[in-house]
Amino acid sequence: MPDILSIEIVGGLIAAVLTVMVLSYLIADNPLFQLATHIFIGLTAGYAGTIALHNVLKPALLDPIIGAGVDGVLNGEIFAGEEGIFLVGAWLLIGMLSLKVSPSTSRWGALPILILVSVAAGAIVGGAITGTLIPQSITAMESLNPNAVTQQTGETGFERLVNVLILLVGTLSTLLYFRFSAQRGPTGEGSRSQFMKGVATIGQVFIAITFGTMFAGALMASLIALAERVESIGSFVDMVRTTF
Repeated sequence: MPDILSIEIVGGLIAAVLTVMVLSYLIADNPLFQLATHIFIGLTAGYAGTIALHNVLKPALLDPIIGAGVDGVLNGEIFAGEEGIFLVGAWLLIGMLSLKVSPSTSRWGALPILILVSVAAGAIVGGAITGTLIPQSITAMESLNPNAVTQQTGETGFERLVNVLILLVGTLSTLLYFRFSAQRGPTGEGSRSQFMKGVATIGQVFIAITFGTMFAGALMASLIALAERVESIGSFVDMVRTTF
């Protein structure tokens, strides 16, 4: 008799059960879907915590103290130099952050949270500027060069002209859609000119097309994932049937 507790069968059974539990949300929100969601979030949080412990906290904070031993900690040898300053500062911030657990001392934990938020915001904004905004701006300017793009894509002059016009109109109208300044009328109420209203309407159309395309892409990806999970359940059923 085949081993029913083999890794393939147990893993396939767990995957199939979790898939059915998630798909049960199509009927209604139910405890099975909530349980599957909690399992997924718990596993994700546990995995992220384990990675942070072994790749960041342990080598940067625990290993230096363990390597120095009791003597190195007592005589202050571990706290010398730049590494020592970093170690003291890190443990100090961790201790301040742990004060957030109590309402009476939570205000002392504002500094590490401020540092975390500031560093994260700086990294995100800097990455968005250097990795997205500037490269896309350069690409957009290069796309306005008829000769360079025509040689790469083989487009005719008329096709290039139409593409450039669509690009310019879409970019400018979308940017002007978010221009909220308006002129005051005789009654003191602010209102846009008819020209700006028309440009904003065109920008709104481009925004709607963009969001529609993004939604269609997300829906297509979801359908592909659904088809893959259904196929995996069918493969598991075939494997169990052929095994037994």
